[in-house]
Amino acid sequence: MIKSISCFGFRSFATMQTLELAVPTGERGSGLTVLIGPNGGGKSTLVECFQKISIKNENVSFTSGKRNHQAGDSVSITVRFDDTATTLATVDGGGSEAVWSDRNRPRVYFLPARRVFNPYFGRNIWNRDTFIDNPEITQFRASVSDNFSHRLFDISKNSRGFNSLFWRILGKELHWTIDQEDSGSYYVKVMKDGGVIHNSDGLGEGIISLMFIADAIYNSNPNEIIVIDEPELSLHPQLQLRLLDALMDITTTTQVVISTHSPTMVSMDSIVNGGVIARIHEENNASVIDSIDDRCRSLFKSTLRNINNPHIFGNDARSCFFTEDGLIITEGQEDVVIYPQIARQIGIESHIPFFGFGAGGASRITDIAYILHCLGFKKVGAIYDGDKRDDYELFCRDYGRYGYKAWIIPADDVRDKPERAAMQGKLGLVDEKGSIKKEYSEDMTKLFRDINAFLHR
Repeated sequence: MIKSISCFGFRSFATMQTLELAVPTGERGSGLTVLIGPNGGGKSTLVECFQKISIKNENVSFTSGKRNHQAGDSVSITVRFDDTATTLATVDGGGSEAVWSDRNRPRVYFLPARRVFNPYFGRNIWNRDTFIDNPEITQFRASVSDNFSHRLFDISKNSRGFNSLFWRILGKELHWTIDQEDSGSYYVKVMKDGGVIHNSDGLGEGIISLMFIADAIYNSNPNEIIVIDEPELSLHPQLQLRLLDALMDITTTTQVVISTHSPTMVSMDSIVNGGVIARIHEENNASVIDSIDDRCRSLFKSTLRNINNPHIFGNDARSCFFTEDGLIITEGQEDVVIYPQIARQIGIESHIPFFGFGAGGASRITDIAYILHCLGFKKVGAIYDGDKRDDYELFCRDYGRYGYKAWIIPADDVRDKPERAAMQGKLGLVDEKGSIKKEYSEDMTKLFRDINAFLHR
């Protein structure tokens, strides 16, 4: 098993950065590492590191455009196993050529984001080992995979295991086989309901991508690591959910790394069971890696048990993992709805990026802030109700040192709340019609302007 991978000098990695990988423990999702972050942060570059170390021969090179000049124009990628390490690095004299420090190489089944094969192909049969041992070396990210058709011949000979997984994710049976034209070219023939037949050229991108992914995971071995860049591409959200479920199963014993832009592909159960979430983003014109820790896992676990606020890390909240930076945490869901209304009423142009639909209470705001801090967010703020001064001061004390900031509204709550059994009534910022009370307009104008200045500093 691979414990970690470190990258220096490759593309945007100007400083040495290390990704600690999830290691399977027998629990669902325990071996799943999920790379998140904004566009241009460095996720695809880190994924390409796995592509580089998948090359078994000595013909590994890093062209001038892929070496970081801030790093002295040299590149090194180090893989650490249980008790050993091996490094692929450019030669001491400089230039493009790279050498391995030893022959202890990882076994990597690598899938790039663009997963397509030529619809018409020649005949060649490769088993899984041959495919892994002969990765395609491309200089460009968007390249056609000529080798995958070799796998299709092998799969078609005994397709039961492949189809079982393929159909599970697809949600229906889609029968296919290899056929040959009179001209001699081969193609994938797909038989749909009603006798409709398609060839390779008519297959949708999602179906083709799913064939690649199904092959990667249906007969995987614990001594391999499977790396998939953006597995969600061209897949309907329902298929993404079923794909994630399949990945949760396989990562009980096998390491899988995915890079994703989809909140659907982030599993809270995986995190709780030991999976890794790592955010790759840019700081000072260089890519950095920040990951969750065991305290984060404990906090995530507590949110899963919170049946009164199941939205805390729902799909809307998980979308925060992919933002560039700048988030405002509120106590509850009504705050996320009402604060923008107040801003409009007082004439403040504000597109405040709120965290999901609230933290599930004032006491949970610091929990969310800690997770965001571990993931490398620099601009995080919080808004507290006027009667939560103790929580407000705790946030300022514990998170002000990270540059985080908090505000407290001039009313006890965001809206008026009548007295109920065992609950005292509260006066809020807005009345029963949702209009801000005149006496709070000036204070809230200042508050929103301060938030905008904080987010755009």
